[in-house]
Amino acid sequence: MLSYHHTWLNLFDEFQATQDKLDSSNLLKLSPVKPCYTVYAYKGSKQVWEDWAYDNDGLVSLKKIAAKSGYTVTVEKLSND
Repeated sequence: MLSYHHTWLNLFDEFQATQDKLDSSNLLKLSPVKPCYTVYAYKGSKQVWEDWAYDNDGLVSLKKIAAKSGYTVTVEKLSND
């Protein structure tokens, strides 16, 4: 029974050491994703909605949604700061 306890303590210590290595090397942290475009949809001269596209596929998708709804679209390319 005592060896079972020591085995689990050793496994836990190994797990903690691995977690500490991952934390110190930032492998668990995701880098923030910034939008590339702001898409504005208009009905006549009135802005109906705005949304952000994070890549070209997202931009195409937002343009299609706006076109299906009968909106006109303007796109602003955001700087990559």
